[in-house]
Amino acid sequence: MKQIRHQTGQSSTEYLVVSLVTLMLLGVGSGEGGSVITFFLEAIRTGFERFSGFLSLPL
Repeated sequence: MKQIRHQTGQSSTEYLVVSLVTLMLLGVGSGEGGSVITFFLEAIRTGFERFSGFLSLPL
């Protein structure tokens, strides 16, 4: 009777490598604007400033 050997750990290693490469690509600067993460955080900051400015207007 043949014994079946299970492979474990391979998919988690591949997932880790793909996740690290994706994070590195997002964090690397892309010209003048900086990284994608910086652009995203700046957009959130601008949106919050506009929203809080709108809320502070008198009725």
